[in-house]
Amino acid sequence: MNSPFERDAATAGQRGDWEAETIKVKATPEVARRLDIKPGEPINQTTYRFFADRRPIQVSQSWEPLSITGGTPIENPEEGPAIGVIARMDTIGQAVDHVVEKVTARAATRDEVKRLDLPARGTYVLVIERTHFVGDKPVETCDIIFPGDRYELTYDIPVELKA
Repeated sequence: MNSPFERDAATAGQRGDWEAETIKVKATPEVARRLDIKPGEPINQTTYRFFADRRPIQVSQSWEPLSITGGTPIENPEEGPAIGVIARMDTIGQAVDHVVEKVTARAATRDEVKRLDLPARGTYVLVIERTHFVGDKPVETCDIIFPGDRYELTYDIPVELKA
């Protein structure tokens, strides 16, 4: 079973791998806002570090409301019957129909410098705030952090033609 990350790495001619840790926490006010839940509600928080040919290239943290995934086969994102948010949510009848991303850039934190093996000073990262939705209900949100000098973001945006 290949993850979307493994497929992307293979397309780039690299071997993709990752490490992950999931813990149950209470939603912070910011995460609660993004998930449209109340602060303090139970959520799963998963912290990832991704590698291409053993080199750390991405870190991320995701949050899922246990009101949606709790007690289901996908409660723990890395142990369920499917890989990737969309495939996992499909297995419990949550058909993700759109994803919203906000991309920003900022200086890397000390933790990001360490986890991504970056130069200690003057390093910038790209941050993608991504949220998966079923209708108007968020089912997962995450922050994805990339070294700014190792990625190119390309978007294909459809344009509705007038008849």
